Amino acid sequence: MLYDAWWSYYGEFAVLGIWGIILVLARRMIFGKLSKNALLDGGEKSRMIRAMTLKFEKSYEVHVEISDIPVFVKKYLCQERRCGVRLLRWKRLPECWMELIVSIGVMEAVTFYFLRYPAAVCVDRLLASVGAAVIVRMAILWFETDSLWEQAEVFLNDYVANTLYPRQMHVYETFEEPDTAEKTDAARQKPVPENKSRTPVLKKEEEQLFQEVMTEFLGG
Repeated sequence: MLYDAWWSYYGEFAVLGIWGIILVLARRMIFGKLSKNALLDGGEKSRMIRAMTLKFEKSYEVHVEISDIPVFVKKYLCQERRCGVRLLRWKRLPECWMELIVSIGVMEAVTFYFLRYPAAVCVDRLLASVGAAVIVRMAILWFETDSLWEQAEVFLNDYVANTLYPRQMHVYETFEEPDTAEKTDAARQKPVPENKSRTPVLKKEEEQLFQEVMTEFLGG
């Protein structure tokens, strides 16, 4: 009976607190997998890293160099989703859930106060929400995930700057050297147009013909 009474009274916030802990664990798993995939340079890559590699290679094919690599990496981190939620939202999701729990407790306490419930009931609802939020906060501190996010960013920046960039520079510099040499040789061997030497002769003949026509006209 005591358990049933406790659960009926505090069960709502207990469930919210359990869901908050699940979100914390899910975030740690997601960021841990992201960091692990970012560390794999030549192994099996995730869809996001394959898309980054393809975009980087295509940019050099059209001779558009990516100048700001950290922004290039953050763009793909912002676009990536896990379980239908963007990674940047996952970064703050448990904290937002904790704030939601406290907000629900405050709203219930205020509502019960205006409905003329005893003050003890209002305080209990508020304390129950704060207690559930504290449990979620303790789980956040225990399963700290900011370091995993920072590791993923460092590994991705390193992959683009020290693997993709040197590889693309090597490939396209190799392709451009023969082409440049051929253009230089072609420019050296290009013959001088002959009509440049004929231009003064044509102008002199036209001037002589014009003088003859004017002489015949004036003489006539």
